[in-house]
Amino acid sequence: MSCYMTRTSCTATPPLIANVIDCTQKPDMLASWPVADLIRASTTAMAIMADLEGNWTLKADDLDGQGWAIDADEYTITIDTAGLSKGAIVRSHYFQNTCALWTFAGLRAAWLSSRIDTARKAHRPDLWMLLGRITAADIATITLRMAFDAREAGHDSLWRHALGDTNGDMAASYARTLEYAPYARTDHAGLAITFRQWFAKDTRLIAADADTLADMDADLSELTMEGAGQLGLNTLRCLTLDPATGISYLGQLAADIAGDPAWRTIADPVTEAHLLQVMDDIGTVRIGNLAVRDKKLAARLFPEMLVRA
Repeated sequence: MSCYMTRTSCTATPPLIANVIDCTQKPDMLASWPVADLIRASTTAMAIMADLEGNWTLKADDLDGQGWAIDADEYTITIDTAGLSKGAIVRSHYFQNTCALWTFAGLRAAWLSSRIDTARKAHRPDLWMLLGRITAADIATITLRMAFDAREAGHDSLWRHALGDTNGDMAASYARTLEYAPYARTDHAGLAITFRQWFAKDTRLIAADADTLADMDADLSELTMEGAGQLGLNTLRCLTLDPATGISYLGQLAADIAGDPAWRTIADPVTEAHLLQVMDDIGTVRIGNLAVRDKKLAARLFPEMLVRA
């Protein structure tokens, strides 16, 4: 037995303990995050993080009021902290609550990112607007569910902040529904009502449509009119899964959305004109002022101009 000497005795050398690293374990997304306690207070948020594929990370930046941004290729969720330091956020209840709500939304958006991409690839571009609305409504709805989780854990100020925030009407609808059915096994009825309430504000519709149109503009050269022309129930349910139960919270509302074209109505004339322009340009090659829908024909007629483009 080896030993080491002290002034008074010879003692057995303490065994070396190997520092084993589990490379399969996901990194802690909330490490050093300024509102980590608020996020961990939500069982829904924790379920979403456990279900996220890839090594997603949270990043802080000044997004000029955008709230959050997703980079699915880099597995990064960027949260708008308005350029504030972690210490400044921690010292302000207002910024803590704002940061928490945006973190909740960013987590849900990251969870949806691969699903919405799959849904777009399976459907014609004229359905992308509805898909975008469903996604935005779901993110807002589940964000409020997570804020209510935190309220149940004792963070009342976060829920009060949500009631006074942009989607305060949705928060009020959710809370009222839970008051009427406090002993229900799930809150799916409340979530469905909250989801429907999202469509009651034109400003939300216009903002969601603008985001979708921006994506369509960016991918215009790759867009085709291939894909399903009708939104299926399975797609709707996939985009509105409750992470706690693994089933969609929409219930009968899913069939209503899938079967009623009114959910696709565009009331804003600017949005409608933009969509019509995008749809008209799909599959079109433009050579100066000339539009050619057959790309092979365009390549034969204007090979040099297409190469330069």
